[in-house]
Amino acid sequence: MPFVEIYKLKNDGSQEIIATCKINRNAVECAGRFIFIENLKNGGIRDYSSPEGNKLFFKDGLLFLEQLKYNFKSGYINASEVKP
Repeated sequence: MPFVEIYKLKNDGSQEIIATCKINRNAVECAGRFIFIENLKNGGIRDYSSPEGNKLFFKDGLLFLEQLKYNFKSGYINASEVKP
């Protein structure tokens, strides 16, 4: 089952997984920090593969997972590649 882990940089320099998102019945399901997941669910993420920059939501399944790494690539929060 494909999944993505989202990491946050801690004060001591280590990383902590704050959410894990996976495909469940063609839609995304996330577990982890409630507020972070609610923001993903309700606000969506930008689709960087679309010239219009459309929003993606959990219902968009694998495309949502693939775009997480482009939406979270800062010094503080990063998303992994899609893992099998």
